[in-house]
Amino acid sequence: MHLLTQNQAKELDQLSSSDYNISFDSLMNGAGKETANFIISKCKNIEAQKVAIVCGKGNNGGDGFAAALHLKKTKHNVVVFSLFNSESLSKSSLTFHDECLKDNIEICYDVEPAHIESNFDIIIDAILGIGISGELKDNLIPWIEWINKGNTIISIDVPTGLHGDCGTISNHIVKANSTITMGKIKVGMLLQPGRSFCGEIYPVDIGFPNIIDKLNGRKWHQFTESDVKSKVTPLKADTHKYQQGKVLILAGSVGMTGAAYLSTMGALRSGVGLTITCAPSSLNEIYEQKISEGMTLLCEDKGRGYFSKDNYDVIMENIDWCDAFIIGPGLGKYDEALQLVNKLVKNVDKPMVIDADGLRVFYNNSKLFKEINPNIVITPHLGELSRLVDMKSEIVRSNLIDVIDNFMDNYPGVLMAKFSPSLVASDFKGYVNSTGNAGLATAGSGDVLTGIIASLIAQGYALNDAALIAMFIHGKAADQLAKSISQHGMIASDLLYKIGRIFSDYEL
Repeated sequence: MHLLTQNQAKELDQLSSSDYNISFDSLMNGAGKETANFIISKCKNIEAQKVAIVCGKGNNGGDGFAAALHLKKTKHNVVVFSLFNSESLSKSSLTFHDECLKDNIEICYDVEPAHIESNFDIIIDAILGIGISGELKDNLIPWIEWINKGNTIISIDVPTGLHGDCGTISNHIVKANSTITMGKIKVGMLLQPGRSFCGEIYPVDIGFPNIIDKLNGRKWHQFTESDVKSKVTPLKADTHKYQQGKVLILAGSVGMTGAAYLSTMGALRSGVGLTITCAPSSLNEIYEQKISEGMTLLCEDKGRGYFSKDNYDVIMENIDWCDAFIIGPGLGKYDEALQLVNKLVKNVDKPMVIDADGLRVFYNNSKLFKEINPNIVITPHLGELSRLVDMKSEIVRSNLIDVIDNFMDNYPGVLMAKFSPSLVASDFKGYVNSTGNAGLATAGSGDVLTGIIASLIAQGYALNDAALIAMFIHGKAADQLAKSISQHGMIASDLLYKIGRIFSDYEL
């Protein structure tokens, strides 16, 4: 499913007018008509149908005025609260404002929301849409508070207070029961915390031309169940373990052997035929006991409990054996381990999935990405991505789409940014996951995800497809576990059995 950034939504408006002769008035009328149609079809259980529409001065407000006209035609009792006088309205918005006056629709100006009786069946938010920048102005806050007291709240395009790119929210935000979004869903409407304020999202056709692929910027999509079904292929009936792929895993250290176990089992539960997990010699017994279905590779550590550059040769001797190489989970913040990773990434020519402590070699050293094999998938969470781009995490979070675009300009591989939900970017495309929940915010869940990605790569999936499938199935496992265990009670090892069960949905 196609998504739009804020800039793309604005560009779509402009191109519709300049290149396709579709006027802003026509689009605004379509927005109002579709909003009215939604209310007529979805809110039949509301008897009186007394509707309040709160309009800003821009095009989102114009959509609200247009909705008032169409609702009046269907005998709804409509009152419009205009937060600005007519002289402040945009050109198209003024057109529909004036039509409302001609149609004897009540428009109220300079009203204090605290003085309005809250006896409306439906309140429509048409204040800002995608026009938000920073925090809301003080004069809007009482209106947001008043709207949120309503029983049925509908936002036009984007709830006021929600950033349409990043999913971040202002100091105050409309909490809609439903959002009628124009043309396509905006990326930020699917990202938390903003997603929680949109209610049910309904994209509607208001007459835009089919030119999504012509818009500037990364082409964003939501990755859904149908996408997974189109990409996952059943195992061949005559396959064997050597045909199912082989994954080499560099993970774990003293106190974090669980990371090696979880990434290994994530790979095995996703269908890979064979794994070898590198083990510091002093910890090998733990690795052997935990990873009964996988092999281990002894790496002499002189009792330290972590890897060092002295292990480089023995690891490289096994690189030709593998189809995919995992680097990073649980390696720890040891300089010697960092030196090993630095040397490996420069010399390994197999596809790599780099996560967690494996990403540390790229902090303040992004040029290293240009020096290594480009067949890589990295899986940073917010803090790790912030260190990769050398920005504070709050700046990254509030400029997420731009940060990803700028990062991808100098990064040759596939990026999976672990957010809520996660995102994948490669080449000129971006994807937002449609699965997952807060239960994944637990130690080790990312290690399982890394294992799934590497497993799929080793089985022959393209890196981008492997990342997308893994992201979806990992999130779907969490969604099912949330119902059977709870989000609170979910731990990473719960995912291992569940992902194996989920793959059965795609084996027919």
